[in-house]
Amino acid sequence: MNEYLKVFQALTQFSDRLLADEHQSLEIKQSATNLSLDVEPCIQEIKQSALRLNGFLQVCFKDVSHAEDVWNSKPRIARASPVEIWEQIGELSGCDVRIRSLGKQGQHDAVVKVRKSWSDKATKLKNQWFLWDKNYKVFQRDTIGFFEKDNLHKELRNEVDYQAERVILIMENELHLIFKELQSIDIEKIEFCIECFDLNSQSRFRERLQSIGGEIVSKFTEPLKYLPDSSVKTFKETLKAPVEALLHKSKMGISLVDFEDSCKVIGSIMDSLILAIFEERMKLAIQTVEKAIRFYNNFLEKQARYQQETPEQRSAEKDWIEYQRQQLREVQQYIEAVLSH
Repeated sequence: MNEYLKVFQALTQFSDRLLADEHQSLEIKQSATNLSLDVEPCIQEIKQSALRLNGFLQVCFKDVSHAEDVWNSKPRIARASPVEIWEQIGELSGCDVRIRSLGKQGQHDAVVKVRKSWSDKATKLKNQWFLWDKNYKVFQRDTIGFFEKDNLHKELRNEVDYQAERVILIMENELHLIFKELQSIDIEKIEFCIECFDLNSQSRFRERLQSIGGEIVSKFTEPLKYLPDSSVKTFKETLKAPVEALLHKSKMGISLVDFEDSCKVIGSIMDSLILAIFEERMKLAIQTVEKAIRFYNNFLEKQARYQQETPEQRSAEKDWIEYQRQQLREVQQYIEAVLSH
């Protein structure tokens, strides 16, 4: 590239000399002028190519530096205590068992508590609006009239709002036990292993660790803020849908059958949502533990390979890295020579 640039620059210089010579004809001077004009884009193209090539070259230098960083990380990984890592894998395996057990029990307890809570509320409303006492005899009404309809609707909405808060509290309490198990994972031990890797891998692992940690905190401390069904805006809005549907069933009033059906739909929605939330949170918790175990297993696999490498292998790798860097430096010198002209 530099040789071509020198050729084009020489053509320009010779043309400039010819143009400065008073004894040369107008025709040859015109040819020299045309040639100078046509050579200039060639010179600019070489310089632009050199600039682009220099950008690609910097990427190559980074690749070599990364290779050297990986090479330097091998002794750190090889020296790490495998006993401590196996201890962490054992603790994580126990954590996995406990999380599965807590999840199964927590899901069952949450459903039972929410069902009882809503059954009590629905029965209270039914007795209040559809049963009446006359001379110590209890009678059941099949329908309430137009004037009572709005009041029942208002009370039902209030009870549903209260129930939503109750569900949130129950879910938080049941999921908290699983959250505590996840918090018991020794992040410092994972961080120690991460620090043994090259800088690129360290950055990648820490980014994943931060992402997983943030998701766990948000989804376990605010279980009903992040619903499995992305089309649902909020939990309360989901529960209000059958309440509003009940209001528009009939303009004249509300039947007992429609009321009980609406209460069943509300209960079904809560059951389905609790099961879905637990399923998703359990999946997240189990995958988190599995990823941690997989990280340690991959670490041990690398450690075993690195411990088997001979000094000759290490030396050959270092020589390769230095040779590549030297070759790139020579190319860089050529490029700098082109750009300096």
